[in-house]
Amino acid sequence: MKNKKRGKRAQSHVEVMVSFVIFIGFLLFTFAFLNPFARTKEPDYILDNAQKAIMNNITDEVGKLSIILNEGGTCYKFNAADYEGNYSETHEGRKYVIYFSDIFENTETIKEDNCNPSNYTLGVYSKEKIVIYDKILDLKYSYGDYDDLKESLGITDDFLFKTKNLIGEEFPELSVARNVPEGINVESREIPIRVINNSGQIQEFILNIRIW
Repeated sequence: MKNKKRGKRAQSHVEVMVSFVIFIGFLLFTFAFLNPFARTKEPDYILDNAQKAIMNNITDEVGKLSIILNEGGTCYKFNAADYEGNYSETHEGRKYVIYFSDIFENTETIKEDNCNPSNYTLGVYSKEKIVIYDKILDLKYSYGDYDDLKESLGITDDFLFKTKNLIGEEFPELSVARNVPEGINVESREIPIRVINNSGQIQEFILNIRIW
């Protein structure tokens, strides 16, 4: 009778151990194959690196000076020697914004050396990082030497980029094309960007980056 009870206890112990092993195996399977972090960490990391490399390549610092014409004001003035680079003017109503960068050829403005200070109020000068139109064109041109470009950017995976307007239409002049093999998983990201050209005009686009 005692042997029978011991046998039942031993059997019960074995069943507990087997159940425990199955449970641990299930946990290992879940984390190895079903863990969402395991699936997304690497693609996100690769996309982050590609985005950083491309954005660093197409952005630059541009100086910015705001000027408000006072009521009845017809001109303004500033000392160009106080700022770095050439300048370009944009305006809306009585507000003028002067951008400073080497990408500009000095454009005609209503700046007058003998302008009375009562005509205008100078704002604060600042610098901002902004995407340069010509730098995107240069990147597109460099895409022709694909392997060299990948090496210079530090991007190990295949990639392409497309520029779209705010309603999603592709802007071919600032986009590249590449055949993506069938059956390949493609990771994609869209980034809103502000782009300034060599005339000082600013446009808003969406930059789409794809890697595989």
